[in-house]
Amino acid sequence: MGKSKNKYKVYNGKIIKEFLENSRFFILIALFAFGIIFGAVTIGKSGSITNEIKELISNFTMLRAGQGMLENFCNSLFVNLFFGGCSVFLAFSIIGYPFIMILPFVRGVAVGAVSGYLYSAYKLTGLGYSLLMIYPAALISVTALIFIFNESCEYSSNAYLKSITGKGIYKKDETKIFLIRQLIFIGITAAGALIDAVSAMLFSRFFVF
Repeated sequence: MGKSKNKYKVYNGKIIKEFLENSRFFILIALFAFGIIFGAVTIGKSGSITNEIKELISNFTMLRAGQGMLENFCNSLFVNLFFGGCSVFLAFSIIGYPFIMILPFVRGVAVGAVSGYLYSAYKLTGLGYSLLMIYPAALISVTALIFIFNESCEYSSNAYLKSITGKGIYKKDETKIFLIRQLIFIGITAAGALIDAVSAMLFSRFFVF
């Protein structure tokens, strides 16, 4: 009996502890997913604001089809750099944590609005466009962004604990390590931007809106 307990060690709370330590990462993913749903549902409603957003998305898809690979890569990379840059900037604020948590939701709204509009307007054609030209690149870019957001939350939280409560952990070269990690993740978002540009080059010709 004792051997079985020692083997699985469920009773010592290790599994729960590990889950709680990583729960923020899953919360960030959930916020992004909720943003997608919110964006897709909202874009389907009628109204002057949503109509303007629909027109903007329509112009975006046409503009993207007419651009070269380099232009599409730069545009996609700029979006990723914007969200990543905002996250890193907020990480150095002791009150940046809650604002960083909003970023995945906003990114999700953008993805959901585009794919939701394309599906509502063009049905299976719009769905095919999303599956071929939006989600493959978004999967890589957003995964890297989630890691960026998570690291930024950790850094901001520790800055708050050190500055306000005096309970934060002082680590050697923590800022240097933080920035190196963020640069690596931003580099991964560049790979996502490249896939986005390649997808646009390969598949844009098959979609006429």
